[in-house]
Amino acid sequence: MDKGIYTAVGSINAQRNQETNSMHELANVSTIGFKKAYQMALQSYRVDGAGFKTRYLATNEPTGLVNMTPGSRIATGNATDIYLNGQTVLGVQNAEGQIAFTRRGDIRTNQNGELALVTGQLVLNDGGAPIVPPAGQLLNISDEGVIYAIDPEQEVAEPQEIDRLMLRDTSEVQLEKMTDGLFKVAGQPAGDFETGPNLVSVSSGQLEGSSANAMETMVQMMNGVRAFEMKMKLVKELGDLGDSNNTLMRLS
Repeated sequence: MDKGIYTAVGSINAQRNQETNSMHELANVSTIGFKKAYQMALQSYRVDGAGFKTRYLATNEPTGLVNMTPGSRIATGNATDIYLNGQTVLGVQNAEGQIAFTRRGDIRTNQNGELALVTGQLVLNDGGAPIVPPAGQLLNISDEGVIYAIDPEQEVAEPQEIDRLMLRDTSEVQLEKMTDGLFKVAGQPAGDFETGPNLVSVSSGQLEGSSANAMETMVQMMNGVRAFEMKMKLVKELGDLGDSNNTLMRLS
């Protein structure tokens, strides 16, 4: 009896995690480069109570692993907007000064003359340093992630290579989402990692839309509400059955 109740309650807690995640996804349907990061892993935990010293029950827990399914392409025409092709990610600097990764590609020059995302994180070069382009230059980014600058005051100006973006292929690693929404290799501290075997590339003048789908998420939320009601009903019925058994034991 108690095992059935523990199992049902564990399922209810997993349903609550799913509901919280669905609300998070719904709030980020229009966020550039947003990636879903919710998967369930079956884990066992020990039930320590009177008479249950050796009992272990299974429960589902969220892992936080990033789903790299690409979002839609959004054409912007901005030379410093990039869409990260395949499983390519872009290296940026988080608030703690560590190297982290993202799928956002809305790159701009900040007030300090450094390249940064619209959200404020500094964009890093292949060596892990911030990129400071020459002032007053027109920038564009090649498919390989090379940044070129052109002097607009010259009638005939050759593009000058100034730096290269930190791009990494994630085909052979799993990423997990941190609390700030940036990515790191699962099970490791934030930092750089060895790129995979696939060629990294970007498409300029485009951005990646969110991989969360509003209609799909809302359907999941409605199904979750129905499942939650059924599980709560099951817990109540198990509780009533336990009370009936206790009554029968007293009569005997």
